[in-house]
Amino acid sequence: MAAKTLKTYRAPSMAEALAEVKRELGAEAVILHTRTYKAGGWMGLGSRQMVEITATADATGVQVRRPKVAAPSGAPTRHEVAPALRANVQMPTGARAAPQPVMAGADGAIRDTARATSERVRRNPPARPSRIAREFPEIDPAPPPAKTHDLSHLTVRAPLAPVDATAAHTLEKELASIKKMMGQVLQVSRQAIVQAGRGHTGAPQSSPEAPLHLGAMPESLFALYLRLLEQGVAPDLADVIVGEVRDELTTGELADPDIVRQTMLRRLAHRLAVTPAPPRPGTMPDGRPLVLALVGPTGVGKTTTLAKLAAAYKLRHGKRIGLVSCDTYRIAAVEQLRTYANIIALPLKVAATPQEVRSAIEAFGDADAVLIDTPGRSQHDATRIGELHDLLAAATPHETHLVLSSTASEAVLERIGLRFAATNPQSVVFTKLDECVTLGPVLNVARRIGLPLSFITTGQEVPDDIERADADRLARLILDGVDAIRPAHAR
Repeated sequence: MAAKTLKTYRAPSMAEALAEVKRELGAEAVILHTRTYKAGGWMGLGSRQMVEITATADATGVQVRRPKVAAPSGAPTRHEVAPALRANVQMPTGARAAPQPVMAGADGAIRDTARATSERVRRNPPARPSRIAREFPEIDPAPPPAKTHDLSHLTVRAPLAPVDATAAHTLEKELASIKKMMGQVLQVSRQAIVQAGRGHTGAPQSSPEAPLHLGAMPESLFALYLRLLEQGVAPDLADVIVGEVRDELTTGELADPDIVRQTMLRRLAHRLAVTPAPPRPGTMPDGRPLVLALVGPTGVGKTTTLAKLAAAYKLRHGKRIGLVSCDTYRIAAVEQLRTYANIIALPLKVAATPQEVRSAIEAFGDADAVLIDTPGRSQHDATRIGELHDLLAAATPHETHLVLSSTASEAVLERIGLRFAATNPQSVVFTKLDECVTLGPVLNVARRIGLPLSFITTGQEVPDDIERADADRLARLILDGVDAIRPAHAR
């Protein structure tokens, strides 16, 4: 018997593969095997799905198993009908025929007829499924291939952006819901940390200002709590402030967002320590003019801040101001202050030693105030900070302000406050508020280093972008963010 010719066809879809089979092997081709697989790509990326069909044009001897169809309950089977046919007996439905005697010679005639039919079928196989194969699919040698349907036209591409205003609004609501859920998770985490900090006795272990258990909060209060955390307020302090607001207000007041906000601002301002009104420029009780010195690390804006203060005293208050520059280490530092002094028409003296500082202040004996620009020192250089202490000891200023940049990290700011404590500053000046990301660290650092705020700067304009530290304004800036900064004039 000649071997059958098998061919394999591959195409991106079943319809294309079947079309190729039909084109080469004709409509009478027999499908022997189909499968789908991934082709191309690298490590599964960029691959595409392919269809593979194995077919042949010769159906001789091919047997394809089909699931047998069960006969209806009570219907006679093929094996039960055959004896009845041979006996020429009419069977009632559901009855099983008993074996019957067959007329002599009839059985041999039936066998001869069956043998002749089988030989004719073997010599001349049918080109297509016969009527018997259609009636008895379990013996069909070549079932026709199943029809396939191209469903590619049903593919729908969804746009990435919302299709209309309604979809956009729905997306915003879902994002808000996710944000609220994350806030609740954060709240639970914070409470777990607080409870761990209390220990088994329930008493605070580290801070005398132990956070209160928040419990359930109204939506308006919870939104402000999340806002404090987003603005960088220390979580333990945020817990305390929110707990105070919740305890102060009634249930009806907690449902009013305006009342909750105003109470939050008041409680936040209460946590901000600011200096009272400083002494006015003029003759001090020791007979000298007001002497004010700025200290701090390099690059925080001491010289620009000094120029802003000098311009405010001279142009707005009409005071006589003298400038002393001790920053002889930084290139062009003296020239920068000299440029400001020439613009404002103020006298300037340069002092490099403690004796020169003392002499410069004595030379400005008829002035209302003397402002000293000290050299910047690294918080890691204890020797240089010691030299700065000697300069200040010779100047004996009435006010010493530690200048910090609000753009630095909390860890750096706390380190600076610790190291510059040797210079005995009485207050803090925070600069570059217009450049920082959040203002919560201003509150955190001022609270930890234990110094009140005296001035803040909100830009580079001289003398406009400087103002006295005001607790109410700083509370609004912390709660509303840097976008709420509007430069104000120093008073």
